[in-house]
Amino acid sequence: MTSLDLATSLLRSRAGLKAEPASQARLKRLLQESATLAGIPVDAYVSIVDTQPAAFDDLLDRVTVQHSSFFRDPAQFIALDGLVRGANHLEHVLWSAGCGNGQEPYSLAMALDEAGRDDWHVVATDVSFRALARTEKAHYSESEVHGLSSERRRRYLTASRDGYDVNPSIRRKVRIAHHNLAIDDASSIVPRPAVVFCRNVLMYFGREESMACIQRIASVMDPGGHLFLGHSDSPGPMNRYFAEVRVAGAHCYQRLSAAPVASVVGKPAAGMRPPRDLPGLMTEGDRAAASGDIRTAVRAFRQATYLDPNVAIAYFQLGAALELAGDAREARRAFGAAGLAMVNGDGTEDDSGLGGYTRRDLASAIAYKLTGGQH
Repeated sequence: MTSLDLATSLLRSRAGLKAEPASQARLKRLLQESATLAGIPVDAYVSIVDTQPAAFDDLLDRVTVQHSSFFRDPAQFIALDGLVRGANHLEHVLWSAGCGNGQEPYSLAMALDEAGRDDWHVVATDVSFRALARTEKAHYSESEVHGLSSERRRRYLTASRDGYDVNPSIRRKVRIAHHNLAIDDASSIVPRPAVVFCRNVLMYFGREESMACIQRIASVMDPGGHLFLGHSDSPGPMNRYFAEVRVAGAHCYQRLSAAPVASVVGKPAAGMRPPRDLPGLMTEGDRAAASGDIRTAVRAFRQATYLDPNVAIAYFQLGAALELAGDAREARRAFGAAGLAMVNGDGTEDDSGLGGYTRRDLASAIAYKLTGGQH
């Protein structure tokens, strides 16, 4: 198997990305560029991608395109406005699946605000850590706010020296989490979404991955919920799970009342372990780190952050494991995520969930790691 074949196989099995002539040519170029930058042969670089999660994530970030814009496809947002205004006054979740750099979920949050629905909130997920970091930062250049009217800019953005920041009132409506649509069950991340925007994601997937993705989305939705796809997406057969409908003239799919997906959705892909609970993953990571199996520790702690993106100790332990693995950049990213989880938390969680730290101790440890002791 050539290095290109191996990289293609890894991207297909772990992220669902299909192999096409155009994408293969681009992948070959990216592999050569990355290997040259690292000063190693392409074969050696691909071996690192295979064995080191951070290297794979970095390649995935470069292969996938995160370009988007605010209020892309206005007809779908008009349809959303009608759905939101007509919904009952209970809490509802709106899932931005494959959120890219954040313009979509923040557009959805703005739409909810304009509809006067404080009982809705947005969950934004993506496979790319780089995209999630951009979403978390919520800072956009002049060219990136294309699609926002002057009135929306005035209401929802604050101008800065080099662009715009999304206002806190909108950011609070969006919860950000890592999720891989190609292989991961979403039930623990997105509970019963009433509306799902999954646009221009399936275009990257092979046929099997697209169908499995649709099954996973269907499995977490209640009957009557609505799914919006991109114009470039080819989902394959939908009639087992969704009915094709039009809402305010926009084409979308409505979740059917009975679709036998429970037995197939969430089934681990070949070679994948079934989902485990957070305490079990933390214990596995602690034991692996204590025994010197750093690779297993990193994997366990990373999976723990996927299960619950708001647990600071999981990110902190991941950062510590990455430090031991010699990956300073990814370690710092994990420590930063730990600090963010501490800031976003409400302070009511049981200290027993902090791995033996008090909240103050953990906050100090995170600050120490991020400042190199200069605090």
